[in-house]
Amino acid sequence: MPRPEATLDTAQLQAKVENAFFPSNHSNSQDHVGLELELWPFRTTPERGHALVPFQNEEGTGLIQLLQQLVGTLEGFTYEPKPDGTHIFKFADGGNLTFEPGRQLEYSGPPFATLTAAIQNLNHVIETLRCQLKNYDIWFFHSGLNPWYTVDEVGLHLTAPRYINMDRYFHTIGHYGRKMMRLSTSLQINLDAGDKATAQRRWLAANLVPPFFVALFANSPFIHRKAGGAYSYRSLIWQNLDPSRTGIQKGFLTPEYKPCPVQQYTEFALDANVMRLPQPNGEASFDGRFINFRQWMKDGYNGQFPDMEDWVNHLSTLFPEVRARGFFECRFLDAQSKVWCAVPGILLTFLLYNTEAREKTIDMLLPYRTQLPGLLQQAAVQGLEDEQIAALSNQLFQLALKHAGSEDRSLVALAEKFYENYTHRGLNPAAELLQLNDGKVFTPEQYRNFEKKQVDHAGELLETICEFC
Repeated sequence: MPRPEATLDTAQLQAKVENAFFPSNHSNSQDHVGLELELWPFRTTPERGHALVPFQNEEGTGLIQLLQQLVGTLEGFTYEPKPDGTHIFKFADGGNLTFEPGRQLEYSGPPFATLTAAIQNLNHVIETLRCQLKNYDIWFFHSGLNPWYTVDEVGLHLTAPRYINMDRYFHTIGHYGRKMMRLSTSLQINLDAGDKATAQRRWLAANLVPPFFVALFANSPFIHRKAGGAYSYRSLIWQNLDPSRTGIQKGFLTPEYKPCPVQQYTEFALDANVMRLPQPNGEASFDGRFINFRQWMKDGYNGQFPDMEDWVNHLSTLFPEVRARGFFECRFLDAQSKVWCAVPGILLTFLLYNTEAREKTIDMLLPYRTQLPGLLQQAAVQGLEDEQIAALSNQLFQLALKHAGSEDRSLVALAEKFYENYTHRGLNPAAELLQLNDGKVFTPEQYRNFEKKQVDHAGELLETICEFC
């Protein structure tokens, strides 16, 4: 809660950020992997042919209502809403289902000791839900953006104060905010920081690779029922959303890079605008004024100064390409198809968890550090058509495969299949989506037929990590 006098200093704030990199309750010697995937639940309907599934409806066939019916049917599956009404479904192993403002469904898997286990868990949960919900004509669309709806057609379906305020804040900046909240879906890969020495290098490597992963795995070429002029329009949205809190952090762009991730991230957070400021009526909200946390801490706002709780809340509203949350949350990927959703995690873990691969990644990409924003935009728009990005992306792909462990052969085979289908040919998944209907937005039927062919084509490569009903 804000206070009438200044109580914070930078050292206190940095100590809190340090825990985001080196949490005291976690063994950083472990190299765990966590995966989070957002999906679009659609229902086949006579009226529209396809429609986003509402969270709730009078017929009792809304997504949340149907999931509530699975409680007691699926072993270890529970419904545990928060006091503020936030809907959360939990699995016994620690994974959970949550929801986003545009009616997206998100599965957040727990951390696993191996990448294979994380991938198997993700696929098991998604396929279990697919099997249960297909009886209600519900199917999942995998892509970085909803291509068939406009922002206004979707609307805002989570109305807790946090989302209302965030919607107002982003809309004041520009049109990208509502596209992000209502139309976008991502694949997030969560990796351990490691010990302090490892974390500095792992953090640097993780922040150098986004342009090349965006180019490799772009999967959102359509928006508002037409081509958006970019292979990853979702990435463009995030890059332009709010320069103070999204995209490449400015600490990576200075001529003299500060290798301490804690110091760097603290400076980034201090310079980010605050979404909720104290108002004369005692509430905290965005009133149209942009004040960064550093200014609020120094000068106050409406006679109130931030406390540590405000700092923690502020940290939760930062969305850089890589975010520190007690682990490193890699946020730069479009949601991927059910056939290829494992491949980005395969490459990223091979590159960041193998010391030799990580150091070679840094050596390869560090000369481009101050060019990262331009490269990221170029990657989103041109993908692998850009010769420089294509060359570096190919090198990264091969470097990752070279440093795969002997126990990862099935994963390597799947990644090699992706490379053969796409990267080697200068393509990414978005390029294939653009071909489905000669550059026009594809129909749901075209997509579902395409997805089935993908599964059939991948064949036995998926057997060890996927199951299909």
